[in-house]
Amino acid sequence: MFRFLPWQREGLSAFLRLVLVVGLLEGVRSGYFAGLLPFYAPEHLGLGPAAFTLAFTLHQLAENLFKTAGGLLAERLGYGLTVTVATATGLLALLLTPRADAAWILWALGALWGLTFSSLYPGLMTLASRIARPGMDARALAFTLSLVMPWVGLGLVGVGQVAQRHPLQALHLLLAAQGLALLVALSLVRFRIPVPPPSRERYPLYRLLLFVPAAFGQTFAPGLVSLFLLRFAKEELGLEPLALGGLLVLGGGAAFLLLPFTGRLVDRRGYQAALVLGLFLLALVMARLGTGPHPYELPAAALLGGLGFSLFLPGWNGLLAKNLPQENRAAIWGSLMTVEGLGLALGPVTGGLLWEAFGLRAPFLAGSGIFLALSLFYLLLFRARGLWRR
Repeated sequence: MFRFLPWQREGLSAFLRLVLVVGLLEGVRSGYFAGLLPFYAPEHLGLGPAAFTLAFTLHQLAENLFKTAGGLLAERLGYGLTVTVATATGLLALLLTPRADAAWILWALGALWGLTFSSLYPGLMTLASRIARPGMDARALAFTLSLVMPWVGLGLVGVGQVAQRHPLQALHLLLAAQGLALLVALSLVRFRIPVPPPSRERYPLYRLLLFVPAAFGQTFAPGLVSLFLLRFAKEELGLEPLALGGLLVLGGGAAFLLLPFTGRLVDRRGYQAALVLGLFLLALVMARLGTGPHPYELPAAALLGGLGFSLFLPGWNGLLAKNLPQENRAAIWGSLMTVEGLGLALGPVTGGLLWEAFGLRAPFLAGSGIFLALSLFYLLLFRARGLWRR
C-alpha cells in the first residue's frame, strides 16, 4: 500500500495525524464562523452581522499577515508544539464564546485564534515537501491539500445544519471536534520538521519575486466573483443554488479524480507545462462565463475548470518544491501564503467595484484576464530562463 503514496514511510504516521488535526481545525473554523455564529451570535450574544463578520475578518488578517513568523516558529520551536498551541487556543475561543457578549471580546478571540493558526499551513506544506518520495514532490503537496480542504465544506454544512435549529448543540459539536483535535495534537507536541543540512550556496532572494504573481493572482482572480456567485448564477445563467452546487461538485470531483494523473505528469515531465496550461484553461472558463454561455455548455465548462485546476495545483506546488530554498522554507512559504491571503482579501471588494461600474459579468472577464496574463508571464519566464524542460 505504501508504494502508492507520495510520502515516505518514515514519519508517515506523524504526518497523517498532523493532516487529521489540521483538517479538524479547518472544519471547526468554517463551522464556527460560517455555520454557528450567524445563528448563535444574534440569539445568544446579542451581536449583529457586522460584529461577527468582523471577527472573521480579523481572524483572517491575523493568520495571513503573520504566516512568515508562523512558518519560522514551526521550524525553530517545533511544528508539533505550534500545532498544539493553535489547537488549544481554538478550544479556548470556543469555551469563551458564550461569554463574548461584547463585540470586542469576539474580535479579540478571533484575532488570537488566527494568530496561532498562522503556523499550520507553512509547516504542513514544508513537512510534506521534506518527506515526499523522490520524484513525487508535486503529488505529495497536491494530495496534502486535497486531504485537508474537504473539511472546510464538511464543517460548514454539518455545523450549519445543526446550528440553524439548535445553536447550543452546534457549539457542543464544535467543542467535541476541537477536543479530539487537541488529543491528537498532544501526541505530537514534540514533533519537529526534518531539517536538511545547511547549504553552502547562497540563495538569491530576488528569485522569490518570481512566485509572487501566481501567489496573488490564484486567489485574487476567483475572489473577484466569490461573494456574488449565487446572484450571477441566478440572474445571468438562470440557475438555482442547487443546480449551481451540482456544477461545483462536478468540477471539483473532476479535479480530484484527475489529480493522481496530473500529479504524476508533473513529477515525470516537469511543472512548467501543467502550470501554464492550467492557468490558461482557468482563463478560458472564466472568459466563457463572462460572455453568457448557453446552459448546455455549463457542464463542459465545469469539467474544463476541474481539468485546469487539477493541472494548476500540482504545477504550482511543483514550481515551489523545486525552486524554494531548503533553509527557512516554512518561513518563506508563509510569506507566499501571506500574498495569497492578500489576494483573497482584496478580490471581493475589487469585484464589487467592477460589478457596480461595469455590470455583473465584468469581474469574470477581469479574472479571466488575470489568469491569462499569469499564463503568458510564466510561459515567457520559463523560456527566457531556460527552465521549460528542467
